[in-house]
Amino acid sequence: MLVDQLTWEELGQGIRGAFFAEKSVGVVFGLELLSGERVILKLFHPSQSQEQLAAAHRCLNIVVRSGFPAPPTRSQIFKTEDGITGVFYTFMDGAMRNPHEPIVRQELAQVLAELTGILPHENPTELPLAPTRESKLWSNSHRSFLKLDKDPEARWIDQIARRAQSIIQAKNLPLIPAHLDWGVKNCRFHENNVCVVYDWDSLFAASEAEMVGRAAVQFTAQWEIPTPLTPSLAETRAFIDEYETARGHCFCRKEWVVISASADYSLAQNARLEFASGKPPRDGFLALLQNWESDMLLKTNTE
Repeated sequence: MLVDQLTWEELGQGIRGAFFAEKSVGVVFGLELLSGERVILKLFHPSQSQEQLAAAHRCLNIVVRSGFPAPPTRSQIFKTEDGITGVFYTFMDGAMRNPHEPIVRQELAQVLAELTGILPHENPTELPLAPTRESKLWSNSHRSFLKLDKDPEARWIDQIARRAQSIIQAKNLPLIPAHLDWGVKNCRFHENNVCVVYDWDSLFAASEAEMVGRAAVQFTAQWEIPTPLTPSLAETRAFIDEYETARGHCFCRKEWVVISASADYSLAQNARLEFASGKPPRDGFLALLQNWESDMLLKTNTE
């Protein structure tokens, strides 16, 4: 069995059993070793290069040393004979919380601000560029089972994303290592505090404003407890306000333009996947985008 073989090769012992397995972009296993220790094995999607993963894990190691709630690595990044890249992490657990609770939203904003304070001077050039900074409109989707070819009925989604992408690329803001899949689905809580943040291969080269814009419209997304997938406009704006408070400064006009455009792009990106699935949820990103005006956040900032 590949998992048992990898555990022996990388950690020097076998496994007693597995307590979960999940598949998303990559594959993740929760394993109990013969020693009783619990670890995480993550096998990455082939589109993620070792260079990019090495850069992300360099940042992760800095974050862990700072005391930030992130899982330390238990192995080096490895590559199997079949070309599968992976790494072992220390298992850290906690509880899922309802992201629509104000105290949970505030904590997510504050912890993201804390992360930004740790990594602003780290070189992001070896990380993949944020999708909005690519020459093409959409990155290749990991969801190959969806038909994402151009569909005349979805052109309005592309138009929103294209406009947002052009706005972001026209603004010269410094790039940082930015967690672009920030939200409750990748965090666990102990009482009202985030005790672990996952998914560190979601670090990209992006501006702080772009990262916050994405987070503000996707921090509520999760599929484990029955709550709305997407935030209200008031929740989105509150997340940004709480982030500004935690960072100790307000975004300038140019940054607000990028925040608004990044939120538009993120909504379009997720709405496109829901549209292609043929079964978009009633409380999902497609439904939100259909009622979302361009510059919605920018308008609320000037009122």
